Amino acid sequence: MTPVLPTTIPQIFAATVACASAQPALGTINQGQLSWRTWAEIDADVQKLACTLSSAGVGPGQPVAQISENRYEWILADLAILSLGAVHVPMHMTLSVKQIIAQLADCRAEVLFLSDKAPTGIAKQLAPELKIIGFDSRHASQEAGSAATNYLGPQPHDLATILYTSGTTGRPRGVMLTHNNLVSNAIATAEAVGSTSDETRLCFLPLSHIYARTCDLTTWLNRGTRLVLAESRETIVRDCQIAQPTVINGVPYFYQKIAEHIQAADQVDQPGAIHELLGSRIKRCFCGGAAVAPEVEALFESQSLPLLSGYGLTEASPVVSASSRENTTPGTVGRPLFNLEVKIADGEILVRGPSVMRGYWQDEPATQEALADGWLRTGDLGEFEADGNLRIVGRKKEIIVLSTGKNVSPTIVEQRLTGSPLIEYACVMGDGQKCLAALIVPNPDAIKSAIRRQRLWVWSRRRAVTHPRIRELYRKEIDRLLGGSSREEQIGPFEILDRAFCVECGELTPKLSLCRAQIVKNFSARIERMVGQHLRVV
Repeated sequence: MTPVLPTTIPQIFAATVACASAQPALGTINQGQLSWRTWAEIDADVQKLACTLSSAGVGPGQPVAQISENRYEWILADLAILSLGAVHVPMHMTLSVKQIIAQLADCRAEVLFLSDKAPTGIAKQLAPELKIIGFDSRHASQEAGSAATNYLGPQPHDLATILYTSGTTGRPRGVMLTHNNLVSNAIATAEAVGSTSDETRLCFLPLSHIYARTCDLTTWLNRGTRLVLAESRETIVRDCQIAQPTVINGVPYFYQKIAEHIQAADQVDQPGAIHELLGSRIKRCFCGGAAVAPEVEALFESQSLPLLSGYGLTEASPVVSASSRENTTPGTVGRPLFNLEVKIADGEILVRGPSVMRGYWQDEPATQEALADGWLRTGDLGEFEADGNLRIVGRKKEIIVLSTGKNVSPTIVEQRLTGSPLIEYACVMGDGQKCLAALIVPNPDAIKSAIRRQRLWVWSRRRAVTHPRIRELYRKEIDRLLGGSSREEQIGPFEILDRAFCVECGELTPKLSLCRAQIVKNFSARIERMVGQHLRVV
């Protein structure tokens, strides 16, 4: 008899608990010390918290919000909310108080899980009728009450979560994902990339983002393996030594920093250097969220640990395509998942399948626009290679049209620039201009090193980035990085910034993608001065 596959989050959790109740499941690191909880212990805590929520009136279909960093309680809240058929609405810790208040009002949450590390001042601005559950209270020690006994749990097509998009190309929208959306994507992703019974994942991406939510959390629930939450974003490398992960999901920025560490330590030609840095047991490094720089990709490949790039978006739960150790081609994002249809129409990637969202919360016009004729219009431009792997060309709304009539994808140019150890971020622009221009965020360590090497007498970062010799250094590096690019992809004027882009300023999303509109707004004076210069004809 063919086994029935689970189709809801509570079902996959219950199946794993039944099979592996006494096995270590979730590791947390506190002040450098790793401790484990078993599946049975997690299940008991989830049931107690679910009773607390039920007593507070939480039931099927009711939105429950959460503002928290990654922690054990985040996962408890997620599983407890979903077990009651309620709708989990996690919010990013990096949002401003104003943005959080707006999202709480938009989703109509009546209950809120609030971390003691939430943005300062948020508690004072919350609606008085909002029921707040703080993480200072120890839910695991509470007596279990009695939840409704006639509730059989959520159904596959019931709404599981509302996730607000980062708003890189417009205002944030609430993406509605069902239980089947999340489960089907996690199962298909795990099958595409492969997994082993001794797998240990280190999770450091925010669980409030769909990338970690599916590729770390839901995949872990389904596989019944081990998951370790990093203590903080600043301790990831140390936590790799502690947890000894076999799998990591990261964004290009993380792998860029690993590459810089290896280069600074002069270990580029030392076999196994990256393996040791990431804990010695590492087998797979998955990369998503944005394009990875070719130079970073080449370094990992040379160390026999290829970066396995994938592609997705929140509206697809999120994975659309993924690479595996058996199928990885530099510059591509793997093949579409087995349960998805993917096609290219007028250059745009269209997706259809069980993981495509129900729609946007309270926004029917946007839903109809995004889900035209049953296909999700991703807004991303792509093409298929001869081997079936997908290559991302750029964002449809971000294509730059030069005054020469040439179209350029800024993301491709930025991807090449950030392969340099001198460059942390690059934001390329030039619509209506004769050539491209760029805002460059320098690597602060590289700037310091350049000052020492050239014996420059400067006493601030601001003075350093405007020094003629520093500009000459970056001019040569930009030209080197784009040496193999087309004429229209060359950079003319550029500005070296004296501060980094930041999430809090709205310039980066929580997964560290560029928010171009906000960058242009925040640096408008610098941009006007830059493009007002004599443009270098390319």
